[in-house]
Amino acid sequence: MNNFSNINKLSGFKDKFSDSLIYSNKLRKDFSDFVEKWGYEQVSTPILERSDLFTSKTGTSLTNNIYSFTDPSGVDVSLRPDFTSSIMRMIIEKEIDYSKNSIRFSYSGDIFRYSPNENNFISQNGIELIGTNNITSDVEVLSIAMIFSRNMMSEDVFVRVGHVGILMDIFRFYKISDRESLFILQNLDFISSETSIESVFSKAKDFGIFINDDSSTSKSKDLSDVEISKMLDFAFSNDNNFKQTRDKESIIKGILNNFEKQSNSKNFSECLSTISKLINIDTNLEEAISLANEILAGVPVKKNLSDFYQIVKNLENYEIDISNIKIDFGLVREWGYYSGFVFELYSKGFGEKNSFGGGGRYDFSSKSGVIPATGFAIDSEKIFNNSISFSTKNIKKIIVYAKNNEDYTLAQKTCFDERNIGNIVLLETSEKNIEELRVWSKENNFSEIISVSQNKINRIEV
Repeated sequence: MNNFSNINKLSGFKDKFSDSLIYSNKLRKDFSDFVEKWGYEQVSTPILERSDLFTSKTGTSLTNNIYSFTDPSGVDVSLRPDFTSSIMRMIIEKEIDYSKNSIRFSYSGDIFRYSPNENNFISQNGIELIGTNNITSDVEVLSIAMIFSRNMMSEDVFVRVGHVGILMDIFRFYKISDRESLFILQNLDFISSETSIESVFSKAKDFGIFINDDSSTSKSKDLSDVEISKMLDFAFSNDNNFKQTRDKESIIKGILNNFEKQSNSKNFSECLSTISKLINIDTNLEEAISLANEILAGVPVKKNLSDFYQIVKNLENYEIDISNIKIDFGLVREWGYYSGFVFELYSKGFGEKNSFGGGGRYDFSSKSGVIPATGFAIDSEKIFNNSISFSTKNIKKIIVYAKNNEDYTLAQKTCFDERNIGNIVLLETSEKNIEELRVWSKENNFSEIISVSQNKINRIEV
């Protein structure tokens, strides 16, 4: 006898039924049709890939949340945690030439990422624009994301936009090391609200940051990888998102390789002050760029700041109201992965802390060089839960009911006729009476019962 005591579905996974699948299929088709008009070709990649494809991806911690195992042939494989890596693998493997004409791909499907108490598989729709590194491609991707989301959502869509390149320019100017940069990025909320530099320095020490008080000091403190690991455990435990940015092994390696680059207290303090002023800017595009120019007057960020302005301003060419765009210089997403502008999509129903999609520029590093790329993805189920605009075009769900054998022929013909005009029809031949069937129909969103009896048809509204 089979033991079914332990066959419950895994935590973070759920079964999908017709109602949700109708929306899923509708969204997938609408998305594909929409981006096709912008020149995006639909592609599909394997759900399984070699694990190395994802664990080597710069800036993304996949060792913490990836589903990995060894297949029967002994190869280490993983369920895809994103589409981007697979699409880049496909371009490199097939030697697709993107140097003369940019490549535009769209995709739809499930990704798998382990996260306690959350959905561990997510239905995504997204695009990748590969081969160009100018702001025109950035504007195109951001425009598609906003226009499509606006068309599908019942509430106003707004977006937060930032630029990772500006932060990278600041860190380079103040000669801030990788580990110090990570501390700042993982504590932006704390830094923006603190007026005391001493409190930030104290937290930096908890994080494992050791700042030289003497600017002439170049002697570095020796740390073992065990000590650094303990430092990262502190970071992981204090910031759930930290696990989504870089894995511990890559950070330890980077710290050991670059430990001698620790900054002095003056540089660190000035960098914190600059970052704090920048991320506290909360105003419209024109004023935000003007204030940023004042704050960063001595920092060489002119190109990235100009690009940032042009990306947002050019959205008006697509009749997008940029007053719905929040300028957020503290928006990072995945540090070490994104390289330029970044954005996240929201609606009033979600609030500013719960994005339903986003993306940005992530120029991809490969053995043959850097591949210019930008893209975005949206979480399909979050859109479903926020009143997706879905038209059934007067499609009805109908039950055709025939209790006796002599009525089956007419019942089957009635089903055929109703399906031909586009309705959803279920043939019911059970011993239920009409009242029982009416109750069941109402519970399952059927709008009409067609009762066939003695070669006659009787239509009953539910």
